[in-house]
Amino acid sequence: MPTLLTDDKGGQRITAFVPLDLELATRLDGPLSLVAAGVAYLAPFSMTPCSEHKPLRAHALASLMGVRLDFNNSRDGSWWSPWVALRMGVIGQEGTDELCQPRLRLAPAFSPRLGADLWMGSAAASFAVGYDYLPTGSALSLQAGLTVRLH
Repeated sequence: MPTLLTDDKGGQRITAFVPLDLELATRLDGPLSLVAAGVAYLAPFSMTPCSEHKPLRAHALASLMGVRLDFNNSRDGSWWSPWVALRMGVIGQEGTDELCQPRLRLAPAFSPRLGADLWMGSAAASFAVGYDYLPTGSALSLQAGLTVRLH
């Protein structure tokens, strides 16, 4: 996913993270669901925050809770189900402090999604666009995945 990355000196560059997003939801009432998610952001690039230290990879891990609103969440046989999810939580990302010492950055995480499920029985192909707020930058994502309905 393309990311506008900010280094410790205030410089910016565009790069990409590879996210792995796992979400578990339970229906609360009608179209409203409660969501718990974990996201691992793999950094296939290196950052050099301080010239005297070796480069580091800015991997991140997020823990999120939120709500999801399915606009066509019924069992009437419709295969198209658009949805919106608002997720917030905590994210940890490897970085450095003011003295160039390695440290784990903890920050609030904000991760909204807008998508659609294409249902084929008890499974669906899921597609979404989203925004992720990371300690080192902001990321836009395009996602494709699998949704499975457990009875």
